[in-house]
Amino acid sequence: MRTSSAIKRLAVLGMASIGLVVSLGSAASADQAGVWMTDGHSFKIRSSASTSSTVLYSITDSGTRVPCTTTPCTRDNSGGSYTCWSGGPSGNDWVKVSWGGKTGWVAILCVEGGRI
Repeated sequence: MRTSSAIKRLAVLGMASIGLVVSLGSAASADQAGVWMTDGHSFKIRSSASTSSTVLYSITDSGTRVPCTTTPCTRDNSGGSYTCWSGGPSGNDWVKVSWGGKTGWVAILCVEGGRI
């Protein structure tokens, strides 16, 4: 009787290990590119790569990570020109992101980017 009890416990542990491997595999596949605030500066997600386009979201929480639509991020370096904040960087390079069920564009020099 003791042997079958020990075998049952090993079987349960084995199944738990398989579940752990499956969930670790899922977490690893969720690794993707994204953007976040830089130096405490909020940023806007716009409907197109232009400061004259509609603001979809304003990101003001420094802990928010916004995923790009692809890894690596899709970029548009022919978008409208921008200045991030008074005295901040300026450019015309944008990155495509997805947030709140919508797809939009973020001025790339106004954020930090990398794996999220």
